[in-house]
Amino acid sequence: MDMILLWSFLLTFSGSQASRPLAQRNTEFAVDLFQAICLSHKNNIIFSPLGMTLVLGMVQLGAKGKAEHQIRQTLKLQENSTGEEFSVLKSFFSAILEKKQEFTFNLANALYLQEGFTVKEQYLHGNKEVFQSAIKLVDFQNAKACAETINTWVESKTDGKIKDMFSGEEFGPLTRLVLVNAIYFKGDWKQKFRKEDTQLMNFTKKDGSIVKIPMMKALLRTKYGYFSESSMNYQVLELPYKGNEFSLIIILPAENMNIEEVGKRITAHQFLKWLPAMQEEEVEISLPRFKIEQKLDFKEALYSLNITEIFSGGCDLSGITDSSEVYVSQVIQKVVFEINEDGSEAATSTGIHVPAIMSLAQNQFIANHPFLFIMKNNPKESILFVGRVTNPDTQKMKGRDLDSL
Repeated sequence: MDMILLWSFLLTFSGSQASRPLAQRNTEFAVDLFQAICLSHKNNIIFSPLGMTLVLGMVQLGAKGKAEHQIRQTLKLQENSTGEEFSVLKSFFSAILEKKQEFTFNLANALYLQEGFTVKEQYLHGNKEVFQSAIKLVDFQNAKACAETINTWVESKTDGKIKDMFSGEEFGPLTRLVLVNAIYFKGDWKQKFRKEDTQLMNFTKKDGSIVKIPMMKALLRTKYGYFSESSMNYQVLELPYKGNEFSLIIILPAENMNIEEVGKRITAHQFLKWLPAMQEEEVEISLPRFKIEQKLDFKEALYSLNITEIFSGGCDLSGITDSSEVYVSQVIQKVVFEINEDGSEAATSTGIHVPAIMSLAQNQFIANHPFLFIMKNNPKESILFVGRVTNPDTQKMKGRDLDSL
């Protein structure tokens, strides 16, 4: 909960006093978006705030009047700013390309427009320059072929990991503009878990029922904190990936806390003062293997955040096209996120053994009930994924079968 600063998804440089007001505003938007999604999704959640920054930025680049104002207001951007909020995205992509041998980061980001409309040259250039995004014309009238076209493109951009993003039934005669966003990350832990130490343990789901799940175990020296504020208690753990470019931050509320209530009480202010308080300590860790595959249409969530104009006929997207008939039909994001002993996907592993006898570690981090997590890029403080685990999905996990544990 107090870890919400980490949920700040725009790229800021830690330590810069000038950047902190912007970081605060963007953190608030990330919290708003998470809470909006939680209104209609009660179980596992995974989404990318970075991805939503990109798609909303794409629209804002071509929006005018009320449409532009609503986006900027919801993103907490200054009305008189010059667009530098998005220019830092460019440096992020450059940094990612320089480090690509250490991990895989694939982004499929596109705007699909109905054939027959003309996209302005200036918009094409600006969109490519800032957001690394494709603008493609398709015929939504031929729904099945259109779905196949988009699915093939997304699959090719994500190393085949994100498939079947659309079905033909999702498009119709009135579909005009669809925003597509998919992000795939693959990396190994800096300190891997040994598969031999994974064992079946009880996990108490949100409704109080108990399931047996594979629980990874390790004794690691890593950043850790225990925080208590306003009757809310939770542990926070950081697990860095190899190369230290990315980290997974896990927020584990006390067992007697309702995970939905935790989400409702999140504030950006709390995180801004909590993150620096984490210290490197020895921690005995028990963490579920889990996989979440989720496709979200953000239209409802954005509507609740007062971004409504872009979804209405007659909205002013004159920076994209001269036609007054174009409006956003869907804002779709799909994420596949998996945590196992090696990292984000299976790989050859050597790890740190946890003896069968109880360790002498002062801190125990046992994630045997619902928790929140984020994955961030450390140099830029950009957030790739935000998630909530209420029931680890053991049926889709790779690796050993449950019967072998």
